[in-house]
Amino acid sequence: MATTTLSEQIYRELYRDITEQKLVCGQKLTLSLLKERFQVSHTPIREALMRLAENGLVTYNTNSSVTVTEFEEQDICQLFQFAAELDSMAIRFCENNVNRMLLILDLEESIEAGNAMLEAGDEDRWKEYSDQIHMVFYRHAKNNYLTEASERLRARIDVLSCMYYNSESIRKINNDHIAIFEEVQAGRFAEAAALMRKHLQYDMAYALKAYNAYKKRK
Repeated sequence: MATTTLSEQIYRELYRDITEQKLVCGQKLTLSLLKERFQVSHTPIREALMRLAENGLVTYNTNSSVTVTEFEEQDICQLFQFAAELDSMAIRFCENNVNRMLLILDLEESIEAGNAMLEAGDEDRWKEYSDQIHMVFYRHAKNNYLTEASERLRARIDVLSCMYYNSESIRKINNDHIAIFEEVQAGRFAEAAALMRKHLQYDMAYALKAYNAYKKRK
């Protein structure tokens, strides 16, 4: 079993704190404060911060500190528009997969697990399965460049999604995922891709509304 490095542990913890907005957009993080928190040298902290910056979760300042990424309305629109095109492309790539049944089984497993979490009232764990729905298509698309592009967007989408997830939006998102799955199951990949694009347009609207409300509260 591979040993997790210090920088990986720090990265994962800061990633979780940012995407769950325990560290909020616009918050400044200094090396000295992070060193005190993690009780390690600057080196693994810098390595973790570099990865976070590559994923667009923090921006470097000139005074040995970073700031948790903030968004403008244009950023949010472009982010979700691009994600919609990538996810739709992943679905279309899956159409050429020689073993579609494996794709259907993977999607079905995530859908059923997500439904079970909602029935249990566990919306936090539902989010894991919601994210998996999108990633299943990338795994079966079997295109490393497509996956890499998606992963660079996913972190910033995770920040915004935590702001707009509520009982109403979660039900809508879950129903969209089921509808996309049903189109794939029926072999209608073009229709599934169109539904995915529409689904992410709704997510963009949720994100814009939630982020504007967040800025007003600051």
